[in-house]
Amino acid sequence: MAREDLNDFEDYLEMARSLLGGYESTGDLWEANEYVNLALLMRPKDPGAWILKSQILSSLEDDPAALAAAEMALRRAPKSAEVHYVRAAVLADMERYADALRGIERSFRSLAAGDEWLLEDLYYEKAAILDALDRADEAVATFEAGLKRCPDSALLRSGLEPLERERMRRTFKVIDGGLG
Repeated sequence: MAREDLNDFEDYLEMARSLLGGYESTGDLWEANEYVNLALLMRPKDPGAWILKSQILSSLEDDPAALAAAEMALRRAPKSAEVHYVRAAVLADMERYADALRGIERSFRSLAAGDEWLLEDLYYEKAAILDALDRADEAVATFEAGLKRCPDSALLRSGLEPLERERMRRTFKVIDGGLG
């Protein structure tokens, strides 16, 4: 679809989402960024457009710009669980783990009816942050809590398995003398 055929805010966002979801090159991401910019020209206060811009910039590995876009979304929707999650994910990418963990906790506190779709990602991100902070036992507990809420989650199971293997490995002790 040519850009001149699009004149609706939702059309621009859909094109940006489509390019982000199936990108094969950074050119696709830059094009997605152009579409989201056109949408933002139409509705500069739309938090969803700012979230999408943050995700695109994060995919382009421009973490400072992704954080700025997440901050713009946060100004427009300070009680949105999704906004806090996206911001926390960018902070984690920037290795600002303490700030990211606070953001994830804020996202959990901001969950509203209809936000259940976000739970799996929240638990995964929180556990990954805790693991990065060398808080493996808390990370395992977070994965386990997530699996109680999302029992069919392959994502949470895949995150938990290596931590459980490491926990088991640490319980084995080397015996002096060994085989000989």
